[in-house]
Amino acid sequence: MASMNVKKLDHVVIATADIEDSLAQWERNVGLKTDASLNQPLGAGFKVSRLPIGDSFLELVQPVEEKGRFHEQFQERGEGLFSISIEVEDLDAAVEYLRGTGARVSDPEPSIWPGARVARINQGYTHGVSVQLIERS
Repeated sequence: MASMNVKKLDHVVIATADIEDSLAQWERNVGLKTDASLNQPLGAGFKVSRLPIGDSFLELVQPVEEKGRFHEQFQERGEGLFSISIEVEDLDAAVEYLRGTGARVSDPEPSIWPGARVARINQGYTHGVSVQLIERS
């Protein structure tokens, strides 16, 4: 059976209705500043900004279209903690390992950030927490 080599907590995703206001609050209240932003990456219906914290980051995400997976989940859950992303050594091996344990995991796909791929673990296997596995090249 394959194994899952977890490297680190990669980032935490926070949903927001107003990314500019959210960025200003994070800078004013916590001192974090954005180092990268993407507007509708890979045709997605959202915009995103990244706030580094050591070798991890917070990812602020705002829906900008009234369609797609993120918009639907945002409508259900609102603002706040959205998901966590865990970096793994080998995404294919991690997916195979988790599926071998009976967990439902999506197929790997390109990340919104260049040089990375992701897969999502079904929340039913993570006590309701949205968990994304990420592999960086």
